[in-house]
Amino acid sequence: MQHESRRKTYAVLLALAALALIATIYITSGERDRLTPAERVVREILAPVQTGLFRTAGWVNNVARTIRDLSSSVRENHVLRQEVASLTAENVYLEEQRLENIRLRKLLGFQERMPHKTLAAEIIARDPGNWLNTVTLNKGTGHGVGKDMAVVSCEGLLGRVVSVSKNTANALLIIDPRSAVGGVVQSTRSLVIVEGDPGTPGMCLVKSLIKESDLLIGDKILSSGLGGIYPKGLIIGEIVELIPGKYGVGSAARLKPAADFARLEEALIILEPSSSSDMLLHEEEVHRP
Repeated sequence: MQHESRRKTYAVLLALAALALIATIYITSGERDRLTPAERVVREILAPVQTGLFRTAGWVNNVARTIRDLSSSVRENHVLRQEVASLTAENVYLEEQRLENIRLRKLLGFQERMPHKTLAAEIIARDPGNWLNTVTLNKGTGHGVGKDMAVVSCEGLLGRVVSVSKNTANALLIIDPRSAVGGVVQSTRSLVIVEGDPGTPGMCLVKSLIKESDLLIGDKILSSGLGGIYPKGLIIGEIVELIPGKYGVGSAARLKPAADFARLEEALIILEPSSSSDMLLHEEEVHRP
């Protein structure tokens, strides 16, 4: 009974408090010029809290916006990096295609002027132990290539085929010390032997076959056609230095090859040498600046 009485008392007090709150809201809801003392006290107490909450909410909002912007920037940066990488790769590929087209057009023009039947081939490998001395071509017996066929480029004589498979051929270049090419001095028609220089990689030695022959710096050396492998008149290179002959006897010189062996990418294999005894085409090209 007593418990029931307390419950009624609490209900009455709660109802009175609700009515008082509603009345306060109604009274203070209108526009007033002045605040009650109680309102001023409450407002002064709550002002710092409201200020702190407002600033905290603003800071949190700014941080959230910054994080969103940063995340968006990271995604955009990743996308842009991918696009740049893709465009860079595409530009490199297109530039490589352009340069290859220039080389192939030059090689095709040279091939058309050659008096021999030739086959264009791509250099696909080099011997790691003799990087500048031997190369592998992507043409073989299946394309009509045989051992001891001459290999040339637009610039000049390269070497000869030394071994062949169905789809590849290994060529020994004239700068290898094992190579020997019969040559002729263009200006004097003196016969010489051109060999790879073992002491200076990438260069050749010129040895005169005639004791009275005088080699001069600037002399152009062409293939003589007497060895049975290299057709006559192919430009080999130019003498750049005179050196004493073996044991100090005879004339000798150091020759810079006309071809740039370090940058070879394509070549021509001479399948059938022309029956002509002279290659005026190449001798004329030697005089070109």
